[in-house]
Amino acid sequence: MQLKPLAFSLLLSVFSLTPVPETLAAENIEPALNADEIELSQWLDSQEDNMVEMIERITNINSGSLNKAGVNAMADIFSRELRQLGFSVSTLPGDFIEMPSCPGSNYNIDVADHVLASRAGSGTRLLLMGHLDTVFPSDSPFQTFRREGDMMYGPGVSDMKGGLVVMLYALKALNEFGFLQDKAITLLLNSDEEIGSLSSRKYLEQQALLHDYGLVYEPGSSLIRQRKGLGQARFVVRGKASHAGAAHEQGRSAIKELAYKIVEIERMTDYESGVTVNVGIINGGEARNTISPCAEALIDLRYPEPQQGLDAIAQFEDIFASVYSYAVDSGELTTESWTNLHRPAKIPTPESDYLLEKTLSISKLLGQSIGVGDSGGGTDGSLTQAVGLPTLDSLGGSGSGTHSNREQGQISSLVERAKLSAVLIHRLAVE
Repeated sequence: MQLKPLAFSLLLSVFSLTPVPETLAAENIEPALNADEIELSQWLDSQEDNMVEMIERITNINSGSLNKAGVNAMADIFSRELRQLGFSVSTLPGDFIEMPSCPGSNYNIDVADHVLASRAGSGTRLLLMGHLDTVFPSDSPFQTFRREGDMMYGPGVSDMKGGLVVMLYALKALNEFGFLQDKAITLLLNSDEEIGSLSSRKYLEQQALLHDYGLVYEPGSSLIRQRKGLGQARFVVRGKASHAGAAHEQGRSAIKELAYKIVEIERMTDYESGVTVNVGIINGGEARNTISPCAEALIDLRYPEPQQGLDAIAQFEDIFASVYSYAVDSGELTTESWTNLHRPAKIPTPESDYLLEKTLSISKLLGQSIGVGDSGGGTDGSLTQAVGLPTLDSLGGSGSGTHSNREQGQISSLVERAKLSAVLIHRLAVE
């Protein structure tokens, strides 16, 4: 793969890291659609009902990250579909990830296996990425698909079951006309993206080193150029239980210490620098009238620059090592922690901007209007780009309300994005 020439203004924006306007591809840099690509597009126009039918079927399968049976059911469906397209399909083992926790709570994570599918070929090597899991647990009240006109609603219709269907139907279109023959295309569908790709990260990075371009099928009305880095931390405070009335002074409240630590952690948020910290889950205590012997919390971290992530982890460790709630530390309050910078910041490169500009140009040829933006959310594209693979993300359909019971997706955007991917893959694969 060789870097194609870029406009001087684009290169300037890359190296200065200034925001890129939505008119990044001010002029088409791509030749007009040829007869084959018009045929691809017309075939996909006939597939909307089939795409919606498939999204309904997989949306009604709960595939929360911790629901191995549901994630495995998703893996089986896509494995069958990909084998029918001539891909060799295998599984990559998940992991059992142990977390510190209080007695009675269990935050250990048993990750389902991941799907790796590939076709051998010559030319440019493409890595397509998507995730099989959602954020909705098996007991979530938000479980089923419904449609109202051009909108669909349900867990994962945008993030990212819709994206998986866009990816699949782009490949179906290419296969329909024989354009997958002798093309080097790999798909990695992981089962743990929503919890940070803690098991699949090593596989993503391994595959990134073997390919020339990466495409990620997260949802988005715009194509995302730059992303913040993400981190997470879990900590458990252990204290000393005692009777809240008869022996209050003998206790060391883990909840009290947790509260002090939470205040210190939340103070780390700095909107000016772009660093945000959120204590998203807390738990602790045994009874109303017992000084709490244990309390725990889960933290989310977002940061624009790599060093900021490292600095934040160091601050976490200082807070975990300190005692705030009692004037004299008797050694009866301790903190156990687990920290992980699970998503590096996605920083644009000339190669990734070439890929972005090419995609925007193709979208114009298809009569589509797609913007460019930055995001504080993370994707697996951040992992692959960090190890050197030029990666484009947000190729899935348009939607909103992700990670909530308001999640919705625009049905017409599915065919639009499948057309965009089919033409993009068709052109990239022969570079």
